[in-house]
Amino acid sequence: MKMMKLLTILFIAVLCMTNTAYSLEKETILKTTSTWDNAEYKKLKIKRPEVTVLKIIIDVGETLPMHRHDLVNVAYVKKGTLTVVTDKNDKITLQEGESLPELVGKYHYGTNAGDEPVELIVFYIGEKGTPLSVNK
Repeated sequence: MKMMKLLTILFIAVLCMTNTAYSLEKETILKTTSTWDNAEYKKLKIKRPEVTVLKIIIDVGETLPMHRHDLVNVAYVKKGTLTVVTDKNDKITLQEGESLPELVGKYHYGTNAGDEPVELIVFYIGEKGTPLSVNK
């Protein structure tokens, strides 16, 4: 009888260790030390860090104004196709599910030449109070 209880407890313990109630799945979307034009991030000296996350929707045919970012940010394309163009006419096009380490201190704009709205999730980190973008 004692042996049966011990085997039952052991069986339940093994079952609990191998059969979890959830499934953890991870995928690295982006890991980088530079922006998309290969400019290395400089040593960040942030005394009062501030993190901002924005959801941005760019309608079909819409082009954002020429602007720059003075802080580190990464855009994730949740839906649609986005083309980013620099003031030197360098271009990159991103599809749904891709991410972009944005340029820092360099002018550029985004445009939606696709047939559906672009939905972006953009993560910014910088000194508290730094504007997220500065128009040219």
